[in-house]
Amino acid sequence: MRVPDSQTFVPVILGGDIGTYSLAREFHEAYGAASVAVPAGTNGVLEHSVAVDVRPAGSMAEDVVVEHLLRLGAELKGDGDRPLLLFGSLDLHITTITRHRARLEDYYVIPYVPLELVELAALKENFYELCAELGIAHPRTHVYDAGSGAVPDDLPYPLIGKPSDSSAWVAAKFAGKQKVHTLHTPEELHDLLGRIDASGYGGRFILQELIPGGDSNMKLATFYCDPDGRARYAAYGEVAVEEHAPIVLGNSAAIVSGMPDAAAETFVQQGRRILERLGWRGFAMFDAKLDPRDGVVKFFELNPRLGRNHYYLTAAAAAGGRHWANPARAYVRDFLGPRFEATQLPSGLTVSREEILYSVLPAPLLRQHLVGPVGERAAALLKSRETVNPLVYRAERHPRRWFYIAAALANQFRKFKQYPPRR
Repeated sequence: MRVPDSQTFVPVILGGDIGTYSLAREFHEAYGAASVAVPAGTNGVLEHSVAVDVRPAGSMAEDVVVEHLLRLGAELKGDGDRPLLLFGSLDLHITTITRHRARLEDYYVIPYVPLELVELAALKENFYELCAELGIAHPRTHVYDAGSGAVPDDLPYPLIGKPSDSSAWVAAKFAGKQKVHTLHTPEELHDLLGRIDASGYGGRFILQELIPGGDSNMKLATFYCDPDGRARYAAYGEVAVEEHAPIVLGNSAAIVSGMPDAAAETFVQQGRRILERLGWRGFAMFDAKLDPRDGVVKFFELNPRLGRNHYYLTAAAAAGGRHWANPARAYVRDFLGPRFEATQLPSGLTVSREEILYSVLPAPLLRQHLVGPVGERAAALLKSRETVNPLVYRAERHPRRWFYIAAALANQFRKFKQYPPRR
């Protein structure tokens, strides 16, 4: 569909994944608004949707994307003063938007902190330094400078290897490249570093102790901070199942929201401390993992944006009657003003406590992979049907869209058979 000329503002969203569609759905739920999605190329997640106008850029190379956005901005703006809100679905997109803010602001309202603050928070070595300063637990970490060839002899194998700058990592090309690498020996490490150095990747590479335990040890929290840098609402989630296909490794496939114990309360308060120390504005998401060796939840990273699976926050808020917590309303309230969104936030920090099961998996497949306490919570929510799939939106009408959703659910059986979750 195309954005109607009568629509009073237009969300423009870089990306083509579930997170892109979720944000477009949230704008449609809140305002009946259609969003313009800008992927490299169109795909089934976005096609034939009542909420999405797909305008592919052809490539996600930075110069191509910026020029495409400028042309699109001129078209959507026309001769009027209709505001355009610009969003990104990946760290790469946020970096592109904030790096080219001066040019893009000719057409777009940009709801992100400055590039310097994005890099302070999102580059992993900076994030771990901040955690150390605040006394917040995180895995033992070594930062490798690409091309240096220098690594300590006492690294704690097995290791996790991951880029410090995930946006720069996109351009690195080498055999066997993964989103996250698991390394068991010094020989494996040196082989990988050699391939990284030869790829031209110029960023830093994080070498980190592997925290044992399966998917159900993973934790996350999404926060919203107001223009004064105060955390105003948050949703905590525990991962029931992750995806393990290489291209989506580490993405959550099922999340249980709520605040089940004191560890969850501590995690949320620690996330709040980090964001308020930074003077953050807008949304951010933390990834962490419960270390079974000492029972401590250890922070992995801060994403300077809504996460791919952030719809768990919206679903939990709606279950509690807090429709003002829909991210679309937050963006409009704080960046477009009361002319477009008059609702106000309650004072202090509101934390969602409702239990909702967010899942992109068919229920029979999900049941096969539920383990531990979070698995028990997920099974109970499946039984009571307190579940949400962000792609299953009742406002959608096109039969080809529902065919795609059915096919995508069926395809999960094949993926999970080939790449089963960790236990």
